[in-house]
Amino acid sequence: MKKRVLALFFSAVMAMSLVTGCSGKSQNETMAAKETVQAQTSAAEKGTEGEKVLLTIFDGYAGEDPHGKFIYQYADEYMALHPNVIIDVQAVSTNDIYTKLSAMAATPKDVPTIFFTSADAVATLHDLGLTADISGLVPEDLKAKFANGVVDSCMLGDEMSYFPVAVQPLAVIYRADRFKEAGLEIPKTWEEFTAAAKALTKDTNNDGQMDEWGFDMVGSNNSSGQSRFMAYLWSNGIECVKEENGKWITDITEDQKFMDAFSTWTNMNAEGIVPTGITEVDYPTAANYFAMGYTSMFLTGPNALGVAYANNPDLKGNLGSFKMPGDYPGSMLGTEGYSVSAYATDAEKAAAIDYLKFFVEHDKDMQFWQSSGKIPATAEGQKADYISGEDYAGFLQQIADGCRPTVKFAGVSGLKSALGNAYASVFSNEKKNEEAVKTLVSDVDELLGDYN
Repeated sequence: MKKRVLALFFSAVMAMSLVTGCSGKSQNETMAAKETVQAQTSAAEKGTEGEKVLLTIFDGYAGEDPHGKFIYQYADEYMALHPNVIIDVQAVSTNDIYTKLSAMAATPKDVPTIFFTSADAVATLHDLGLTADISGLVPEDLKAKFANGVVDSCMLGDEMSYFPVAVQPLAVIYRADRFKEAGLEIPKTWEEFTAAAKALTKDTNNDGQMDEWGFDMVGSNNSSGQSRFMAYLWSNGIECVKEENGKWITDITEDQKFMDAFSTWTNMNAEGIVPTGITEVDYPTAANYFAMGYTSMFLTGPNALGVAYANNPDLKGNLGSFKMPGDYPGSMLGTEGYSVSAYATDAEKAAAIDYLKFFVEHDKDMQFWQSSGKIPATAEGQKADYISGEDYAGFLQQIADGCRPTVKFAGVSGLKSALGNAYASVFSNEKKNEEAVKTLVSDVDELLGDYN
């Protein structure tokens, strides 16, 4: 029942796009690569050369700037050392990758050998049978090199469901120079946060239109916007989904606590403290708004710092970060990395793990992590100089104070979709807060019924 529901959900979304790589490689080119490997393997069987292995990768990092180039660089460096391995990197946006993979569940031969994943999506992919258990493939000495809590965040039951590369806890990055100028303190509650956002929303050229906004909200109805809204709800003490006595339950109800939290979020748009056209503000747009100085606070992972500095080097020394407001932990550790296909051969799985080990260990300059702004998953990597300043302080404080456990509800994608539909319906003026919550409660109850 669960897999049928997931398949229907993702199939509906997949109808909007074709399953093709975004790196300029067509399916014909990928098939050609497979045929090359098959021919080389055939030759190997005749004893003319070593066994060839093709690793196809759906990569959420590869199409991103400025760090995407290092994905290709690392692959090239590995292939130079391992001529029997061919790595075919296909750039797929993180908002599309899970949809594409889920649609492939019905045709396992199409599933790539390696695919990007993250803590809030892996349970769904695991439930669809797409992720291999790599517990026995990752050496114990390598597991010991990861920072505290990282390996645990990759576990689903007794299975290690993906290989960690970076951690992305959510925090708020902010313009420390503007806070100082306005005499603002770091907000500890969402009420204080909203007040600070109002103080930072300005018409700087006196033309009657706001051109600087206090809060750089991601209001798009996709995974980026949905995940931030869910984290906001968690920080207000609302359990979007939790397991109790073998059943999935939720705090998403029509009670006053949830209604207040929901309306506080949507009212930020009504009060004009977030950018105009909020339903069109996705993560790349929000990251660029912040980099160009249009916004002053941004709820995000540390990767947004990489975007900010790459686009506006003058921001160096003017940024800080603080823990998400609220009395409850709103952020998971946010571990992200790569899963290995459950349908991969033993040779492919072994080569995949060896390549991923190379990925996290070989570059002592941490070019991928430093350029992206991401925090390394390894304990040694987290000692890097670039994450020792005030701009990373809030993220490191969140890690030190403890993050939420990884969501292990296989229907989390459907839950996030329901949350996104709710806030989007208010932002677009289709519904009032009360109507949106009523529909949301019904949708979540129906979803949980499919998993109980």
